[in-house]
Amino acid sequence: MSEKLDFVKRLKPRLQQIEKDSLYLKLLEATQQNLQLEDICESLEEGIVITDGKGHPVFVNRKADDWLGGVRTAAKQPIWNQTQDPSFASFLKENVVTARTRTVHDVRILSPREMQLRITILPREEDVKMNFVILLSDITSRAEQGFEAAMLSRMESLVRLAGGIAHEIGNPLNAITIHLELLKKRLAGLPDNKRKEIADSLSDIQDETRRLDRIIRNFLKATRKPPLRFRLDDLNEVIADALSFLKPQLDVAKILVKFSKDKGLPPFLMDRERLYYAFMNMIKNALEAMPHGGMLKIAITRKQNCAIVAIADTGCGIAEKDLVRIFDIYYTTKPEGSGLGLMMVYDAIAEHGGKIEVASKLNKGTVFKVLLPIREPQLQLPDYHSREVDRHV
Repeated sequence: MSEKLDFVKRLKPRLQQIEKDSLYLKLLEATQQNLQLEDICESLEEGIVITDGKGHPVFVNRKADDWLGGVRTAAKQPIWNQTQDPSFASFLKENVVTARTRTVHDVRILSPREMQLRITILPREEDVKMNFVILLSDITSRAEQGFEAAMLSRMESLVRLAGGIAHEIGNPLNAITIHLELLKKRLAGLPDNKRKEIADSLSDIQDETRRLDRIIRNFLKATRKPPLRFRLDDLNEVIADALSFLKPQLDVAKILVKFSKDKGLPPFLMDRERLYYAFMNMIKNALEAMPHGGMLKIAITRKQNCAIVAIADTGCGIAEKDLVRIFDIYYTTKPEGSGLGLMMVYDAIAEHGGKIEVASKLNKGTVFKVLLPIREPQLQLPDYHSREVDRHV
């Protein structure tokens, strides 16, 4: 490739001396080779995007155009400004023009449709100018199999552990609770000073016993999930119902709620109950983060085949060191927290093929963003004939 380029450069000052027919034949040969290479790129099962040093696409094959949802070389905009999925756009902006060696990333996108892509970025330098080759491979089936296997293994382990805990701890706790009540009744015959001292100690033991019982029940609740039941439903109504249920608590806490629905969002496949409890959990977390009142903003928007729910509060925020662990099982910063709430939220969103993102600043507030694919009972095949006509108009 470089030898041919050097030859063309040396040819420039001698153009007047070259016969027109010879020059035409060379130009024809180069054009045919270029078209052949382009045809090969168009027939590949992988997506190919070539950008200049500023990230502007100069070549996009058919597969990449289909997967990314309409990236155009004539748009004169960097590729991340033409990409439909916001998180994927951020990834491209951070990784493409900064790459100096070959890098490989696995990235999940939700728009224009849900996919797991393996992205290979190859920086190339020619005549002190940089360009970047972006190779895209669809690894959705492999990723889904790995995710399902990991989820199944995780749930099986939790269920076995929960069963052992219930057997080993649950029954003794019930016996302890009964005996504590019996001891309280026997205190009636003791002198007042002795009775109060013992009664206080018994109350402390009862409180801790109830706490242990609550932890076990929450754990069992987290592991005994019913199978998913997908039906067409309205996400606006799901969140509205969760807000309606929690309205008395929000009013008492002096929290102003601003809820923006997307009236153009169509019903799509979801397990209503699973999402209802997920959003209720997130709203309760926001409520607890604002003990002195504040504002809760919930907005639903649609971008292509993705529903986006943003839940923002003006509460105490989450420390940076805690952000990476908030979805871990049993991890909590609350004195009475079980560490299961956000784990169950994460699982519910993942089971719907979605993603959840969080950003927070201490004493400023927290924003949770949930992205859910808009799935229909029967997906129509894309009209490739129309797309092909459009490409040549």
